[in-house]
Amino acid sequence: MGLVAQNKGGDFELCPAGIHSAVCYAVADLGLQNNPFTPDKPQHKCVVMWELEPRMSDGRRFGLSKFYTLSLNEKATLRKDLISWRGKNFTKEELDMGFDIEKLMGANCTLNVVHETKNDKTYAKIAGVMPPMKDKIKMERENSGVPQWVVDIAAKQIINNCSGNPTPYQPNQEEDSGLPF
Repeated sequence: MGLVAQNKGGDFELCPAGIHSAVCYAVADLGLQNNPFTPDKPQHKCVVMWELEPRMSDGRRFGLSKFYTLSLNEKATLRKDLISWRGKNFTKEELDMGFDIEKLMGANCTLNVVHETKNDKTYAKIAGVMPPMKDKIKMERENSGVPQWVVDIAAKQIINNCSGNPTPYQPNQEEDSGLPF
């Protein structure tokens, strides 16, 4: 079973705020989802899930996720986070070809985690995704697959296979840019 974080009103161990090394352990296509802000315009959504270096009291790594609109539009949060994570902008060729977010699985990064309080509950939120720290040992995934809560969200999609099959950008194999993906 995957790393499942839930808050059903009981106690849960809050991921510490701060800068943490992390590894992407899964990504999931959530399909077209209704958007509460524009109900007449559903959006193609995805979720990226990370394991963080700090561990909970039971020995498991903390896990955090972030939902995105599956878009590389210049205003899209996914594009901004990928640029920050890569440490460089996308080329026109990369944008034209599209980016296969499954390349993120196993990629290391540094996450800026902040705490936010809403309705008297404090939770951890990813405020920034940055390249991995140069002096850190590469983290390996301890989990794989997607947790049930992600499957449940994907089941609420409006249409299956809404994205088609874009051809992901494939960098020249001789090119070693040093980028995480």
